[in-house]
Amino acid sequence: MGLKKKQFEKLSHVFGDRLITSKHELVIFSTDVGALPKQVGYMMNNNPDAAVQPETPEEIQSLYRIANEEKIPIIPRGAGTSGYGGAIPRKGGVIVDMRRMDNVLEIDEANQTVLVEPGISWANLQFELNRVGLDLRCYPSSGLSATIGGWVAQGGDGIGSLKYGKINDNVLSFEVVLPDGKIITSTDTDLFCDTEGILGIITKIRLRVKPLMPVKPIVVSFPENYQMVLAMEKMIEEGPLPYTIKFEESKYTDLKKQIWDSDEPFPFPVHHGTVLIAYEGTEEEIEEGFEVVRNITEQYHGTVYDEHVAAHEWKDRFYPMRVKKAGPTLVVGQAFAPLENLEAVLSDFQFEQASARAGIDGYVTSKNGVTIMGYFLEDERRRFFMLSWSQSFVIFKIAQRHGGHPHGIGIWFANYAPQYFGERRLAKIRAAKLKLDKNEIANPGKIFAYWLPFILKIGKYFMWIGYDLFRNGFGRIAPILLKWLQNLPPLKWMLRWGRAHSPWPVQYGIGCCMVDGAAAVASRWDIERFGMLPLFGPRQADVLWIAGSLTKKMAPRLRRIYEQMPEPKYVISFGQCAASGGLFWDGYSLMTPPEKVVPVDVYLPGCPPKPVDFIRAHLILQNKIRAGTTHWQRKYENQDAMGMIQ
Repeated sequence: MGLKKKQFEKLSHVFGDRLITSKHELVIFSTDVGALPKQVGYMMNNNPDAAVQPETPEEIQSLYRIANEEKIPIIPRGAGTSGYGGAIPRKGGVIVDMRRMDNVLEIDEANQTVLVEPGISWANLQFELNRVGLDLRCYPSSGLSATIGGWVAQGGDGIGSLKYGKINDNVLSFEVVLPDGKIITSTDTDLFCDTEGILGIITKIRLRVKPLMPVKPIVVSFPENYQMVLAMEKMIEEGPLPYTIKFEESKYTDLKKQIWDSDEPFPFPVHHGTVLIAYEGTEEEIEEGFEVVRNITEQYHGTVYDEHVAAHEWKDRFYPMRVKKAGPTLVVGQAFAPLENLEAVLSDFQFEQASARAGIDGYVTSKNGVTIMGYFLEDERRRFFMLSWSQSFVIFKIAQRHGGHPHGIGIWFANYAPQYFGERRLAKIRAAKLKLDKNEIANPGKIFAYWLPFILKIGKYFMWIGYDLFRNGFGRIAPILLKWLQNLPPLKWMLRWGRAHSPWPVQYGIGCCMVDGAAAVASRWDIERFGMLPLFGPRQADVLWIAGSLTKKMAPRLRRIYEQMPEPKYVISFGQCAASGGLFWDGYSLMTPPEKVVPVDVYLPGCPPKPVDFIRAHLILQNKIRAGTTHWQRKYENQDAMGMIQ
């Protein structure tokens, strides 16, 4: 559309040569870190009409006055390192490039706070803080280029969030120019953190900081992703809280090997998942954490690497997208997921993306949550790149299946705003938007836009199916379609009936309870008359028996057997020893309850349980399968009530 002469003159009067209208310069502001397919241009106008570079809050006041008079959309922008579209125009308009406002205004060493303008990068702020003996509490992995205002306006978590919380927890106050032209100082993070600038433009931010302390990393790897997840959970539970934990699943590690350009050999074995753990504090505190990591790594059959590898990986934390070298195009997706479900997320990802050049890395950002980033190597020059671009939603789709939610909103996830913000906070944001921005000029089409995200929500399923058909043919997509079909009544009810009447158990007998289990299988009680066929190979069974004292040494073997079982799969725990330790409840080597290792559907106490109890446990499991209340069904099936649980 472009600016009219009168509009250009008004903006030029305020900004002078800091008004940008050249098309070749505006191209930079039409996208963010993600490569958009050209078809996106059919649905929205992501090309700005102009860009301005303010230096004072008063200039932003004048800009809002002109925008209200001329009905021009205003889109604030930092360094554009996000991938959600929050800094991209939806309807053209004027980009507000905040990078000239990059001053450190005040460092309060006594109260450990800093007042900055929003355009300064995290790396430059850290440099200024380090000079006076202070440091950042948390910062994004794109901290070398990302601006303070950009991360605050988008929200999220990153390096250091495990110990110090996400960015919302570290912001004390803002100075904001509102869409109606007023300049206010606020402490309301609900309105101005992760709201994409739809309520105004932040001009000053006061942040919490911390004393400068040594930070030292250690790197370990594991042959299986589930071992990696169990080890990370235990490191958080048993040792001092790390400053940060970064993980890379096995496919991502293999991608890194493809672009390895050092003279030294690639340090990690093929198909290993790697973990970077960093501790801060005194030498004694760091060594205490390292000792916990070494012990847990040995327990889960991992490998500990030397300081040289750790130093390289710590430096590399700022370059997660370096795998783009194997591209030529990198499609990126990001989501939040519960830590307890991370193994399931990685398992689903590796199944669905088995033939793709893709991988996942992420950070443990709280004691019970992780932020995951998915990387897909594609080629934007291909005719069907639009289908490939839909892969950026895959990570969110898998995370949502396991209790996750988007890591940000922007354009693409606006219809998930109620999940991200919560109904109450979203209502508060909506009320402020209606009051402060009556002309809908402040970053329109973000958070409260529905039609485009709705189209994407429907269209992405067709794009996923089309993409898989083009890439793999029907043979690869058939299992994915069957997973979807099994949730449709009455097929779901028929499958439940069949599964409930043909449970095939595999025995993990590690104690005397299995003597009674063997008797239940024998001719006197004849467990097979209930449709239960005992097997001795996990790849053909769907029920796992745990009987006896589960030790820390045997826990990884139990998990490996569980992973080898096909879906759907269920778990029954027999006897007091497995459930709570029994006579050995205070043993140093016990891992109780087994729920810490595998999801248990039925606990049957007794010391020992009788043969008839083994049959009774299966009848209870049958009822739970018919009712759809087993752990596996709660994860993968639509829920309803199909029977009475006894």
